[in-house]
Amino acid sequence: MNSENISRSYGHFISLLKTELEAEEVDAWVGQLKFVSFKPTLLCLGGLNQFFCNYVKRHHIDYLTKKAKEAFEPFSLSPDFSIHISSGQRLTEPVKKNQPNSDDPFQGLNPGYTFDSFVSGSNSDIAYAAAMSVGEHISANKYNPLFICGEVGLGKTHMIQAIGLSAIKEDSNFKVLYASSKDYINEVIEGIRFQKINQVRAKYRDTDLLLIDDIQFLENKESTQEEFFQLFNGLIQSGKQVVLTSDRYPREIKNIAERLISRFNSGMVAKIDPPDFETRVAIIEDKIQKIGLPLSEEITTHMAGAIKSNVRDIEGILIHIEANWSLLHQEITLDSVKRVLKEVMNVDSNPKNIENIIKRVAEKFDIKVSEIMSDKRTQEISKPRQIAMYISREATGQSFPAIAEHFGGKNHTTVIQAYKKTKEWIDKDPEIRQTVQTLLREISL
Repeated sequence: MNSENISRSYGHFISLLKTELEAEEVDAWVGQLKFVSFKPTLLCLGGLNQFFCNYVKRHHIDYLTKKAKEAFEPFSLSPDFSIHISSGQRLTEPVKKNQPNSDDPFQGLNPGYTFDSFVSGSNSDIAYAAAMSVGEHISANKYNPLFICGEVGLGKTHMIQAIGLSAIKEDSNFKVLYASSKDYINEVIEGIRFQKINQVRAKYRDTDLLLIDDIQFLENKESTQEEFFQLFNGLIQSGKQVVLTSDRYPREIKNIAERLISRFNSGMVAKIDPPDFETRVAIIEDKIQKIGLPLSEEITTHMAGAIKSNVRDIEGILIHIEANWSLLHQEITLDSVKRVLKEVMNVDSNPKNIENIIKRVAEKFDIKVSEIMSDKRTQEISKPRQIAMYISREATGQSFPAIAEHFGGKNHTTVIQAYKKTKEWIDKDPEIRQTVQTLLREISL
């Protein structure tokens, strides 16, 4: 089967869904689906998480199957053709020809990711303004490249796709190419392996606007870094716009060529911070209005105080609450929402609970809670463990022996040493100082 034909049919499939559904429905679930694989008997799709996938299967599987049969009809589908949706799979986009006049007028972008639907607050105002400026004046190359950084789930993907949609709105013939860095890395590897690297180069150079998500994954990928360096230079020199996202500042990306870091810093670097309380309230109110979920001000305020990590967590909780309300006809009360927060995210009503502190530190450093609780002494584990002990002392004021009990019964002298060591890091390392201050601020809200 020809991958371009599959791509064309999949684009047609998504277009059919977008054409016949309300914008709110497209934003809520169609835009969250990802292509995994296709054969005449089965179309495999991926979703945000298992709860989301179960929700889509319960509510929309018949409709999805009907539209998929229409879109993939040229492949002589099997009589028992079906759709499989699950989370946790390696998601890949089918190879696309970069043609703006294809069946998909959004060129692979999520039509729900507009500037109007992005709730901007003090945490993202500079990044939002810069992104809007690029999107609305795409040929001016005012900020080129535009580098947007921030932690997971804060809206970086939404923001850069909004740039693409804004450019397409101004000129439907404008060529936009969006990809995650993992997609790009895989295509480069496959291109080299099967001697098709020139096709990969042509695909990425034949664009007016290149949007690359999570560029930090170029770490330790020397061959791909070289390819991207040449691609980046070629586009910039040709007056094409480049927009990149990362979970950290360019200088904080390790094991990447200095010349790439220099080029990432040569334009505009804007950061999205975690939303403050007021912005979280605004985000929740915006999303419940879109899905028609009747939440009281008391519930909205409680959710905003309990969910401090990222916007994606807010969306997941709202999907869960909406399902309980619409499917099980359960009344939405403050107690029921607290129960959902506890079940889905293990959020305790007391953010200064040491277990919650350990969980937040683990999330911040992208490690498991069990690793913090373990006896592992590698720097990747021991440093977050020591920081968690320090924050536990600062946030709760509990004694060193009491804190030690929460860390698997370690000796209290270990907590004392961790506290002193972290204080030294805070005095000497601005990055650690910022990380600790951010965690303390989130926990204290």
